[in-house]
Amino acid sequence: MEFLGVAFGDPAANRKLLESNPVSEATEDVKEFFSSVWGGACYTTSQCAGYISHCDKDQGVTVLDGECRLDWWIWLVIAIVIFLLLSSCISCICLPCCCLYACCSNILDCICCGCRSRRGYSPARTG
Repeated sequence: MEFLGVAFGDPAANRKLLESNPVSEATEDVKEFFSSVWGGACYTTSQCAGYISHCDKDQGVTVLDGECRLDWWIWLVIAIVIFLLLSSCISCICLPCCCLYACCSNILDCICCGCRSRRGYSPARTG
């Protein structure tokens, strides 16, 4: 019966097809999730994303409401990950015991010295 409504120009049948847009629904779900993690309005912690954020009453407009903010241990995990990435990059450049030391030192030589130190030739008229 719906096919007949679409075929003969029933506006209610066309509206039903246009109302369900999976892309906009997915976009709304993603926005809703991120607002429950950071910046969304809340009255209790249960309105924020569980285990990773809480309702901070200091950030709200009034005394009764607040905003969802990340818990302290999430910031600690982010800081540890950044520290590990930076320390691994620095250790590969500076420590010869790293398996990527040769690659990193070649890149560093090319950046700093113009790739001259490893080519095996000397400038003209120098002995």
